[in-house]
Order: sequence, then C-alpha cells, then structure tokens
Amino acid sequence: MSTRCSLKYERDEATGQGIHLYEDLQDNRDCVMLQVEGFTFETSVSVAPSGRLDTRVQLRIPKHWARKLGLIEPAKAAGPEEN
Repeated sequence: MSTRCSLKYERDEATGQGIHLYEDLQDNRDCVMLQVEGFTFETSVSVAPSGRLDTRVQLRIPKHWARKLGLIEPAKAAGPEEN
C-alpha cells in the first residue's frame, strides 16, 4: 500500500517529462518529495576544506514547467509594442 499523498502531478506524454510533488505519510511531515522524469540534470559532490561534503543537483527546467510548479511568475501577455 502506498503512503504517498500527491500534492501536484503533471506529465507530458509527448516529451516524457513529468513531475510528482508528494508527501510520504509515513515520513517526516515537514518535508515533501519532488520526483522529476525526463529532465536534463547535473550532479556533483566535493569535499570542503572542513571535510564536509558539498552535494549539489542542478535541474534544467523549461520555463513552462517552472510556471506549472509555481517557481516563476506566469508569462505576461505580449502587448502591441512587444510583437
């Protein structure tokens, strides 16, 4: 039985890209999980001089997906001077 409670789910069958934002009801309730499919990504791990690991994940998210996630403002309608 799944303990995932979906908050947002979007999928584009044409590109194979999708996002799933959810809570795991058996996990820490102060966290949400973001699962992405079909996006380009880069990861890196380095060690800081203090010995602490510096872990980084960078996703290349098309602007229309960023708008769907609420990460950026909706696109403004082009006015006559912007055509």
